[in-house]
Amino acid sequence: MRVYGSCIEPGGMELEDEWWTAPCPDCGKPARHGRVQQLEGGCINAYCPVSSKACGHREGFWYHP
Repeated sequence: MRVYGSCIEPGGMELEDEWWTAPCPDCGKPARHGRVQQLEGGCINAYCPVSSKACGHREGFWYHP
């Protein structure tokens, strides 16, 4: 996603949206990990969500791209 604004970057800025599979911190089975940025109220916030289907563990901000 590209965001624009006078306070961000005049030419726009591409937000991070990376996802990969790595062990769950609770059960050790494969889980979905991410590094995402969201534009919220004029600020760019970074999140590192984790979600495991095996045990239901979730942490961080979570959304489905």
